[in-house]
Amino acid sequence: MDVTRLIAPVAVAVVASGAFGAWSIANRHTASSEVFEGWASSNAAGTVIGFTDGSARPGEGYIVAGAAWVGRDNTWYLGADLPTCIGRDTTAKVHVKLGVVTVEPGDDVFGGRHVVWLRCLS
Repeated sequence: MDVTRLIAPVAVAVVASGAFGAWSIANRHTASSEVFEGWASSNAAGTVIGFTDGSARPGEGYIVAGAAWVGRDNTWYLGADLPTCIGRDTTAKVHVKLGVVTVEPGDDVFGGRHVVWLRCLS
């Protein structure tokens, strides 16, 4: 068997594998959520919350429709239902933890801070 005939195809395979590996690392899309604990109050539809961490600074608003959430019974709901543990009473506040990611705007998604999970603590 002539080993020299294998050198070129093996070299091409090594270069292609290296290029693919570098491309996949450079284009990997991962996100880690920031975790916040505080108090949430819902809008009347239950789709948006106002959130404050209890400090003197103003709170933020987040869309929670579509986010995974877990209620006081420790059951996870994966975006199919609105977080009923928050309720729809606009005057009530519920103790929660939020997982928030910052999303870069794109053609088919609006950017900003998005709630990806919510846990009701009280």
